[in-house]
Amino acid sequence: MSDLAVASESAITVQHKQAALDAVLHSQTFARADQLKSFLKYVCEMELAGRGHELTEYLIGVEALGRSPNYSPGDDSAVRNRAFALRKKLQEYYEHEQPDFPLRIELTKGSYCPHFIEHHSSDSSLPQQVSAVSAKEELLVNSVAPDVLPEVAALPTPVIFTRTQVYTAFLSGVLLTALCAGVIYVLVRPKLMAGSSPAVIAPILTEAWGPILAPNADVLMCVANPPSLAVHDESEIFNNDPTVHQAAPDLENWIKPRFRTTKGNDLFLSITTNSTYWGDSLGAMATLKILSYAGLTSHILPEKVTTVSTLRRRNVILFGAPEYSPAITHFLEKCPLSVSYLRGIISQEDASNQLRYAIKRDQQFHATEVYGLITVLPSESSTGDQHRTVIFSGVNSAGAQAAAEFFSSPENLLELQTHLKKEGYERFPPAYQVVVKADPDDNLLLSFKYETHRVISAPTGH
Repeated sequence: MSDLAVASESAITVQHKQAALDAVLHSQTFARADQLKSFLKYVCEMELAGRGHELTEYLIGVEALGRSPNYSPGDDSAVRNRAFALRKKLQEYYEHEQPDFPLRIELTKGSYCPHFIEHHSSDSSLPQQVSAVSAKEELLVNSVAPDVLPEVAALPTPVIFTRTQVYTAFLSGVLLTALCAGVIYVLVRPKLMAGSSPAVIAPILTEAWGPILAPNADVLMCVANPPSLAVHDESEIFNNDPTVHQAAPDLENWIKPRFRTTKGNDLFLSITTNSTYWGDSLGAMATLKILSYAGLTSHILPEKVTTVSTLRRRNVILFGAPEYSPAITHFLEKCPLSVSYLRGIISQEDASNQLRYAIKRDQQFHATEVYGLITVLPSESSTGDQHRTVIFSGVNSAGAQAAAEFFSSPENLLELQTHLKKEGYERFPPAYQVVVKADPDDNLLLSFKYETHRVISAPTGH
């Protein structure tokens, strides 16, 4: 951050900091982000009171986000999720709404204590009374970047992709190719291989997860792989590479202002099936944490290298949605509820596929309300409930993450158990589905809660 400098204590007063905070809290960017405002207000006021060093994940969860006193950061990643979303929201505010004000609030990765940074621009300096703030910080996701693609040169007779053909696929994956799978392996897998003693697992988790948390469960986790397009500059592609195609002019004009890594030359696109959605990957990380606590061995594979037959007679956890996951399509086709990207969580018992729980968007088409779907089934060809299949899906990947986070939280599972007991189920049934309502910020999960459930009686083929 070459354009940032830490101001001296004499330059930035408590009044300056308070004014900077007030400007952010009353900004248009944060108008609908109540939980992020609560988070930011709490940590900034702690810093202003000279207590920034006392900030912990637990305190923020209880004091700022309203979690109960028995809140456990190890079981509930709400604070970490909102810290990530807050950094992104601050970046958006500082880059687009107030790019020229001189005092910025920064929440650095690895710390919950905010920093007030003086920003020097060509036509502004820190005034005595700060009326607004701006910030521009690097958005780092666990310091993991996509693999660098090989250098290649231009194609002599390129195939043209039109905007209509690639718009959806481009949005789904161009920024996430190979990133999320790397996050999972780099950050979580070493912990599973460390051979440490298993932690004490909450009884409600053991009851809900069943055979998956049994000793020697040997769990297989599969993360679905939506098709995605990677963007290449003309100078970075090989001649005659059949996997790379030139972008149509209208699509190229759409890409260049949004992705500044391009050099201004003609753009080329390559198709990949190695990507995962961010929410699917974070859901897998939440699940891996539970398995790690239980001291279990697990295997993580991209779904594209598996078949339905390899998922039989074993404990399986799937992440994704029917539109890009053949396995999830297979398992959900006989269930009461399924997922449709355009229609939301739908009832398959209704011949008209009546709309049930749909994604809601604001005027900028950003998702403001989505839904996740948890599906629990006996594994195919298993007898006596010896193995289990659990599916975390959603109308977008934030919904899938919400489903996984819900099923990993003892507090939420106790709530689900209460609903089941009202229907006469003293134990978790062998097959059921749960709809989870989620509030995202631009597809980043902020909060989630129970919406409804459906018990599956005598599931066929599972």
